[in-house]
Amino acid sequence: MLEDVKTRLKSLGISISSEPNSPDEVMLSFCIDKVTSHINNQTNLSDIPQGLHEIAVDMVVGEFLYAKKVMGALTVDTLDFELIAKQVQDGDTNVIFAIDANNTPEAQFNSFLSYLQHNEVDFTRYRVFVW
Repeated sequence: MLEDVKTRLKSLGISISSEPNSPDEVMLSFCIDKVTSHINNQTNLSDIPQGLHEIAVDMVVGEFLYAKKVMGALTVDTLDFELIAKQVQDGDTNVIFAIDANNTPEAQFNSFLSYLQHNEVDFTRYRVFVW
């Protein structure tokens, strides 16, 4: 799964250090274990079903990006969280930012993270009852 996660991150424009035991590698391994445990706990299976593999990869990517963002260690060249000026006036200095609480770049990124983490995903189809 690690290679699939790295490929998915690369497709999003995020590069990961390939050095063994780098902080990114350690964090990715932790995220993979966390997501695997979560899916296994939800389904009562010992392995992730093939039908949930892509969802698991996205969940790992979402966990990884969320952790990096919260720690302030997320550096993605394609992301820009700066506010966009809608109006600038020079005389008497008037600046109005084009802000809609749901449409700021950071809000859009947070929505993308929520999508990747599949917080509302339903594992019912794969759930096995344990007695």
